[in-house]
Amino acid sequence: MLNHLSIKNIAVISRLDVDLRGGMSVLTGETGAGKSIIIDSINMLLGNRANKELVRFGAEHASVQAAFDTNGEINAILEENDIDCEDGELIISRRLNRDGKSTARINGSIVTLGVLREIADKLINIHGQHDNQALLTPQKHIQFLDAYAANAEELEEYRQIYEKRRSIERELKSLITDEREKARRTELLEYQINEIKAANLEKGEEEDLRDQRKIAANAEKISSSIEEAYANLYENGGTPSAYDSISVAVNALSGITDLTPALNEVYESLQSAMYSIEDAAHEIKEFGATVDFEPQTLDDIEERLDVISKLKRKYGNSIEDILLYKAKSEEELKNIRTSDERTAELQLELSETTDELRKKGSILTKSRERAAADLQSKIEKSLAELNMERARFCVDVESGDEFYENGMDAVEFMISANPGEPLKPLVKIASGGELSRVMLAIKSILADSDSVETLIFDEIDTGVSGNAAVKIAKKLSDIGKTKQVICITHLPQLAATADNHYLIQKDSDGEQSETTLEELDFDGRAAEIARLTDGANMTKLAIEHARQMLRNAKNTEN
Repeated sequence: MLNHLSIKNIAVISRLDVDLRGGMSVLTGETGAGKSIIIDSINMLLGNRANKELVRFGAEHASVQAAFDTNGEINAILEENDIDCEDGELIISRRLNRDGKSTARINGSIVTLGVLREIADKLINIHGQHDNQALLTPQKHIQFLDAYAANAEELEEYRQIYEKRRSIERELKSLITDEREKARRTELLEYQINEIKAANLEKGEEEDLRDQRKIAANAEKISSSIEEAYANLYENGGTPSAYDSISVAVNALSGITDLTPALNEVYESLQSAMYSIEDAAHEIKEFGATVDFEPQTLDDIEERLDVISKLKRKYGNSIEDILLYKAKSEEELKNIRTSDERTAELQLELSETTDELRKKGSILTKSRERAAADLQSKIEKSLAELNMERARFCVDVESGDEFYENGMDAVEFMISANPGEPLKPLVKIASGGELSRVMLAIKSILADSDSVETLIFDEIDTGVSGNAAVKIAKKLSDIGKTKQVICITHLPQLAATADNHYLIQKDSDGEQSETTLEELDFDGRAAEIARLTDGANMTKLAIEHARQMLRNAKNTEN
């Protein structure tokens, strides 16, 4: 049960705190006072998409917090997610920043929206203003029937096999191609693989070739420079080289190092320089031996780079990409050559999966057929309680051989609102008021078997008035005896029947608007019910009539 709701900085609400009780509660107020904002806030709290436009102008963030009683199902989910719960109270909060980012917490622990929604499904069921439109979409009727039949587990098993079957069909479709297309594709793949193989590519080869091309293109200059450097460093004919000069200096110092220890460091440095020059000279000479003056060498390098360039244009931006393309092509060629064998395997698997799917579908069909007979009987009874005493209702279940995501059945609600009229699709004949009553009948029936303790109805009374409104009020009041029912309404009949009545008001100081929520006492309720009945020009007679409505509702309850 929802015990407390706190809303801060959402649209026209600066700060709203309200304690809620069990039974049936109604929220009334002028159009535009902010009733829909409260529903949006609760939806945000329960994990629905949060639009950053909800954040009140001038505020950096908005937040919603609520306190609930827990039950066994919720406690199990909390335990699975390592969330502490003390004293049987569950506190959920969600904060929405101006940039659209949001954070959800349960009992102080940050949770994902997935966990939040999982718990929310066990806490509150909200019937919004547009939910009646689901009755005008026959494809959604099956969802109501499955909810009543408690088919969640069977439906999940069916859908897993359904997805497996679709996956097999997709693979089969990709394998079963025209033989001519297979031959054409095989020929192309073989040509491409052989072309890449013939090139005998190696990773890093292109970079090495480019370095070699620079050297080959400048071989004469490189050789001349190497000879000059080698001569000056180590071997320069009759002219002393750097090595010779340093060697003479080293020999000169070698005889006096014992006499002058201060020169030891200089001596060792010169000796080291002499060895370094010798090593460098040998390296230069060895590299010079690799420099090729032959024009054919450059031609060979250019030809090899041209081969690589042509392959890159066809198969990728680098040698690594080309080799990867070759590997994928080899895999595809292998699959084509073994496709007949794989096709046979898949066809057998498809047949077995289809049989299994048909069995699961039949289980769903039988469950729906059993539930349909029971559901339509209960809906007829509930409609009679909602001022549609002579209405006939049918849950039509048609089973076929086709497989769909929800099974093998088509479900459609049929109704005859008046005696003598045949059953016709609900979508074709129901008025707005009749849709509201059919939806309320369904919701009341589902509520009996649902563990959710709080039901919120946002203008479930759309399109009804008079005695029908009285009947709807009675139905909601009856649900309120076992569930917490919260109704947003414009009907005085519902307001009079409620156990608790809250008034939503919007005030403005000329610069900003502010929505507030106030629980009404008996006199306040009478005044609000009179307004709902006669509008702003309330008379004493209207207020007295409202008082009598409240007293009558109390007496009826007793």
